[in-house]
Parts: sequence; structure tokens; C-alpha cells
Amino acid sequence: MSKKNDKIKLRYGENPNQSAYLINNSKKSVFDYQISGKKISYNNLIDIDSGLRCLTEFNEPTSIIIKHTNPCGVASAKKIETAFLRSYRSDPKSAFGGIIFVNRRINLLLAKKIFKNFFEMVVAPNFDRDAFNLLRQKKGLILLKIPNIKKQTIDYKSTLFGELYQTNDLTPINKNFINLVSNLKTSPSLIDDLIFSLKVAKHLKSNAIVLSKNKQTVGLGHGQTNRVDALTFAINNKNLYFKNKKFVCASDGFFPFTDSINILNKNGCRVIAQPGGSINDKKVILFSKKNKISLYFIKNRLFKH
Repeated sequence: MSKKNDKIKLRYGENPNQSAYLINNSKKSVFDYQISGKKISYNNLIDIDSGLRCLTEFNEPTSIIIKHTNPCGVASAKKIETAFLRSYRSDPKSAFGGIIFVNRRINLLLAKKIFKNFFEMVVAPNFDRDAFNLLRQKKGLILLKIPNIKKQTIDYKSTLFGELYQTNDLTPINKNFINLVSNLKTSPSLIDDLIFSLKVAKHLKSNAIVLSKNKQTVGLGHGQTNRVDALTFAINNKNLYFKNKKFVCASDGFFPFTDSINILNKNGCRVIAQPGGSINDKKVILFSKKNKISLYFIKNRLFKH
């Protein structure tokens, strides 16, 4: 077991020409949770942090596949095996070489599904013995057993001007987080999808767009420098893998114009959540009413930079 404030040297940083190390700030380091696979890298550590933070949003069986710190597929279901398959099918191309995070024990059935494809790492609260024995056959596959994930109250990052600190946003994302601002209410199941989408949007790089159906992401847009491009990217993904599927949309920032909501309307989206706060809120609300869209404003903005 590692000691608190240990300085642990890593193979290299983001690129092979960069040196790197981890200063452990707890009684156990991430390396103490590793039960199989190759050595954990600098980039792995950042991805683990991102995936676990997102996973804490969900209580029901949920699978998240992380690629370069962003979720590329997320799904919740009654069974964890179903959740994993649906998270993978959200974007199988991006899932290649990704990192799987699940909030339930991995059994043999799930292990067999994971074994069929190439992943960098699997993070779970526990593994059945036969599931572990199967997955460990892939020598390069990193397996981490991390139970009892806790949300952090303070977040910080290093800048050229010093360390920035902020309180983490621990506001529960539930039915009290959204408020209908157009005339048309939607169904309880679509409200659940909207809440699911907002939980994912919180952990995507801005501009974040999450399209989902039946608690499965069907299109994600993030990291673009404008919201229209992020939305277009998400819709293109949706049309590639889920051509005729209806969906809801969550945005981490407001729609400053009617262009984004017009694109969603043309693509059959009738349920949307965004924070509001634009000088054009009234125009967006009026557009929603005219086109029979259920538009919800959210309690807090969900930017992640």
C-alpha cells in the first residue's frame, strides 16, 4: 500500500518525451486498486479521474466508456450487461481502445462481452472470480477494482498564475433541476431521459450536447468552439447509428439564437433542456411553443472547460 504524499514516478507524461510523476494525496494510491494489466500511465490517470467523476452521477446500473477524458457512450439499464452493450453501441468506433467504467460487479457474462473487443482498461467496484480470470488473459488490459466512489467537494487545477480552486457542483440533477418554460409537458420517460442526458452533459467538455433515448446516449457533441458545430456533430453520430430513433437533447449552455433549436426541430427532437440566460430566451421559448417543443430551463449551468 502506498503512503500519503508519496511521489510516484510514471513511465512518461502525455507524450514519451515528457517526464511525469504522481504525488499521492490519500492513504491508498490508484496503483493499489490495480489487480491486473500493464502499468498505469499519465493519460490513464486523467481518464480514470474523468470516468469516476461521471460515474458518481448515477445510482442505477450504468456503463460509461471514456475516450480522451470525455464519455463517448453512456447507458443505464436494469442489468449492467445491458447497460454496457448499449454504451458500446452508442458509438462503437470511438469506443475502440476506450476505458470502461461500471458501477456494478462484473460477472462472467459481462466479462465475455468485454473480452470480444479492444479496450485499454476496465474499472468496476468488483469482479467475480471467473470474470477476473477471463479478463486477465488479456495481458495489456488494465483492471481496477475501485469501490465506494465519493464525490469531491473541492476541485483545483494548476495554471501559469498559480493553482485555481473552486467548490465542485454537487447540486443533484433530478426533476427539481429542470423547469418547463414552454406550454407542452412531456412524458415521465422522456423526463428521465432528459435528466440522464444532463448528468452526462455535466462531464463533457463545452460546448456540450447530449442526445439520448431510453437512457442511452445516441449522439454526443463536445469540445467545439461553437454550439452549432457541437450539435451537428452529435446529430451526425445519431444518424449514423440510430437513424430513425426519436431523442431528447441536453445542452450545457444556453442557445443564444434559434439556429440550434431549429436544427433540433428539423431532426425530430421535441424535448430540450438548456440553462437559459440569453438575451434571446424569449425568441427561443416562442419558437418552442410554435413548434410544439417541450423546452426546459435547468437550475445551473453545466460548463466544463
